[in-house]
Amino acid sequence: MSTSRTTGLSSTSDIFDPARYASTRLPIEQATPLPPDVYFSQEWYEREIETIFRKEWLVATREEEIPNPGDYVRLDIIDEPLVIIRGMDGVIRALSASCRHRGSELMAGPGNCKKIVCPYHSWAYDLDGRLVATPGMQDAEGFDKADYPLGAIRAETWAGFVFINFDTDATPLLESLGGLVDRMASYRMQDMVVTKKWENRFRSNWKIWVENSREGYHVRTVHRGSLDTFYPGAIRTEFRADGEPMVYAINSSDNENGLYVPRNATLPFVDGLSESDQETTHFIIHYPHLLLNVPPDRITFHQYFPEGPEWVRITSWCCFPKSTVDLPNFEADAEERYYPSMDMFLAEDKGVCELVHRGITGRMAEMSRYSPSEERTVHEFSNYVLDKVLGPA
Repeated sequence: MSTSRTTGLSSTSDIFDPARYASTRLPIEQATPLPPDVYFSQEWYEREIETIFRKEWLVATREEEIPNPGDYVRLDIIDEPLVIIRGMDGVIRALSASCRHRGSELMAGPGNCKKIVCPYHSWAYDLDGRLVATPGMQDAEGFDKADYPLGAIRAETWAGFVFINFDTDATPLLESLGGLVDRMASYRMQDMVVTKKWENRFRSNWKIWVENSREGYHVRTVHRGSLDTFYPGAIRTEFRADGEPMVYAINSSDNENGLYVPRNATLPFVDGLSESDQETTHFIIHYPHLLLNVPPDRITFHQYFPEGPEWVRITSWCCFPKSTVDLPNFEADAEERYYPSMDMFLAEDKGVCELVHRGITGRMAEMSRYSPSEERTVHEFSNYVLDKVLGPA
């Protein structure tokens, strides 16, 4: 399926004309959604990569995935091969996985190593990226190993998450998180452990996936199967919005509407939560990349990377407090009562995101209006994208 059309544009450069988006910039009561072509234009996508994904903090992994010196995970992030590795000094680094000799990929998968050794010509690097062995280079005039370390980008941590950033001038991670640091402190996410992952690849633009995650408008329709299976008779309640504009946003609802705490729950809630948090599931975005679903007993989060305008790769993680995982009944209870709803929930979201992507590629596709009561955070996300790609209004 070709998605190269530029509807109504005299040239591809017109897609970056701020005047095209004046109606999206209006208050939500008057605003219209983004035009369809920003979801499949290659030019727009490339600008998003440069202005968003190469400028903002992105979730790479969890610290517990690399607990020991030499532990590493290999990731491809926006077409950049990276290795996230814990050095002998305990410091987590994000290094290029491309050899400085002739560019071979250095490693694959998760693992542990004492040195990073290229599988092509055996050039070797220390765990901080310094080039330490170069067999066969003794006759190369003026060659100095110190001149050829692996490329590195910034890596910082919060609450057990490892973030990376390609921008050397970016705001420090904790500062970029704003009030989310204090808001989530009581959940003690740094003490949680990963218990299950789901790997998905959607044929859908990444923004469609994020927008779907930002609203509860679709729940009664798209998640009808989940509701009927796990919450028969549940009455939908309104999602409540909170957060800091362009930093993070929270949509919250009671646990039944959140579809995350089973009615026959057997696992304990996180100790020390407020009464309100014990009754509520929160859906959180830290722009642009950390999507957190936070019921009172655990967290799930989504790590997503666009792979061109038409595809997005998503890893969904479930984390419980270690004290919960240590319970003798944990594994059986999680498999029976907690994970099945997530399986169905993800399948439903995948299906509808792909439907939307197929629908907006039609030449007659044209968006109408936002629902002020249901899509306020979608409108905010659209304006976040415009701010980054075009500059603030």
